[in-house]
This record gives sequence, C-alpha cells and structure tokens, in this order.
Amino acid sequence: VQIRVADADSTRAVRRAVLRPTWPPDSPMHGDENADAVLLAAVEDGTVIGTVLILPRPYPHRPELDGAWQLRGMATIPARQGTGIGSRLVCAAIDEARRRGGRLLWCDARTSAVGFYRKNGFVTEGPEFLHDESAIPHYRMWREI
Repeated sequence: VQIRVADADSTRAVRRAVLRPTWPPDSPMHGDENADAVLLAAVEDGTVIGTVLILPRPYPHRPELDGAWQLRGMATIPARQGTGIGSRLVCAAIDEARRRGGRLLWCDARTSAVGFYRKNGFVTEGPEFLHDESAIPHYRMWREI
C-alpha cells in the first residue's frame, strides 16, 4: 500500500461511498473545490482503498494559534477497515501538514471513531455534539504535530 498526495477525482468514489452514500453521484465532496485542501490516498494495486483530506483552518477552541490544520473526510473501504490503513493515512496527514508549516491537527470525529483517533495521539476537547451536516454524534479532537 502506498500513501500519496492525490486529486479529488481519484478519491471521490471512496469518500462518497463511505462518508456520504446518500449524496448524488455528481455532487462535489468537501475539499473538491478548495485550493488549499490536500487529499491523500492509500493506493493498493492501482486502486484507492482509503483517503483523507487536510486543510489549513483555525482550530475553533483556539483560533489564535497559528499552523492549525483540519483533518476531515477520513474514509477506508469497508473491506480494509481495521487493517491499519487509517492510521497510515493519519501519519501521512501529520507529515504533510507539518511539511506545510502545521503545528496542530484537529478533527470533528464521529463518536464511534474516538478510540481510533486516541490511538493516533488525538485528545477530545469539549462535549459531544451532533454534526451539522450528518446529525451524527461527534467530538472535537486535536493533537500537536
């Protein structure tokens, strides 16, 4: 499995299938039209099996901090979930954000994924909340990079 910077077109199918299966096939996904967004893909035998998006964005709990990057759109195909692909994508996202001057990486993590993010060095901050788009329970999480 190789982790590399990718484009929106090559990662959209995995992001849509895992994260937004009810969205119309032709609708753009988060980051598709954001020039600052960086998409990373886990590629195996020429097929994208996982992806994540990072973008420079102030951390809502500490907007005065420079170098904050948001991680979002973490998606691994169901057949490969639990095999370490997500952790490899998080490590690559940390490296990429750091390379671009990042000092903090944050995300809105689904409550069901909090354990995954904790294993990858993130801590929760604030109460559980319902995400505006999905109405799925989330926690805000962050880590220094």
